[in-house]
Amino acid sequence: MSGPSAPEPRGALAGLLVLDCSRVLAGPYAGRLLADLGAEVVKLEPPAGDEIREVAPKRDRGMSGLYTWANVGKRNVCLDLAKPEGRAVALELAARCDAVIENFRPGVAERLGLGWEAIRARNPRAVLVSVNGFGSDSSWRERRGFAHVVHAAAGVLHDQAERTGQPVAQLAQAFGDVATALHATVALLAALRVAAETGEGQHVEVAMFDATLASYSETAFALLDPPEARDTGLLFDAGPHGTLAVAGARPHVWRLLRERYALADPAPPAADVPAKARLRNQSIERWMAAQPSRAALVAAVEAAGLACSPVTPLREALTGELARERALLEEVDDRRGGRRRVVRSPWRFSRSGARVRGPAPRRGEHNADVLRELLGYDAARIEALRAAGVLGAEPGEGP
Repeated sequence: MSGPSAPEPRGALAGLLVLDCSRVLAGPYAGRLLADLGAEVVKLEPPAGDEIREVAPKRDRGMSGLYTWANVGKRNVCLDLAKPEGRAVALELAARCDAVIENFRPGVAERLGLGWEAIRARNPRAVLVSVNGFGSDSSWRERRGFAHVVHAAAGVLHDQAERTGQPVAQLAQAFGDVATALHATVALLAALRVAAETGEGQHVEVAMFDATLASYSETAFALLDPPEARDTGLLFDAGPHGTLAVAGARPHVWRLLRERYALADPAPPAADVPAKARLRNQSIERWMAAQPSRAALVAAVEAAGLACSPVTPLREALTGELARERALLEEVDDRRGGRRRVVRSPWRFSRSGARVRGPAPRRGEHNADVLRELLGYDAARIEALRAAGVLGAEPGEGP
């Protein structure tokens, strides 16, 4: 018989208490990262629910994949902030926490009594991270910021269309949300370090517009005078072996493959640059298609000193051999009697634990537990809040 398993390492942020007042993706995903690192994260959700619960095919609404992805490992308190009693409870929770995340439009948190001055007055060590679309001090402060809108405003969609020669099209992912979440997490941790050293918290604002541009690598080339595009990676039609992505500028790829495999140059000396590129590209693709297998093709390209990969379908990447080696997926309760897979956070600490720490919560699932444990409310007080409509919950949940 094997002995008892070793205890799981503590998360690097164990003991940290965070109130997540945000909805949709940018703020909630920052909270999820903190939870994966061991923090206790309490999600504050309105009675109508976080909109991201419904952003899904009909069969997935209520506990959508996006909601789950951004909220695993949290506890949930459902409060009606339209009621004075709800705002009072929310402020008590904020004052009890080390950090608060909110993504209301500028000015809304203040109107709800959850602004920086109110929080600081109750807890001078607290850190407040405010995520918004375009900055509280900008002329766009009142505009709603969602990733697909920010992609357009930040020039990303136009730049992608110019580079590909295709019509403007929306990114098929929430790049702006994820970039903002990562920047918000870094800023929150930095502010907490200052608070630990000085005893003073601070207010940090992260605008999605700023974070998107700060994370977009091609800004360096757009700011040249005149702007200059670069090859951001080549795709080759390798015939029976599918499409192959190769890193490097086109002349560099041609030179290395030609030198390694003695490829004949099909371009006449007098051909212009576009013609030479087209003819050499065709030569490379014929050579790729002639390789005996996809594995042999990858090995040959790598032997020439180039990085490459077949273009892999997303589901195959998530469930394939490399993902299994990396233990990339973790299963959680889908809250419907089944299990759901989510991608784990990418960190691998030598000492600290980092993992998905539980399922995504139902609305109001932990009302009684959180109010009792963090604020010391007794059962009668919790029931009075529920009866007054201050606390909300899904059927069968809550106090």
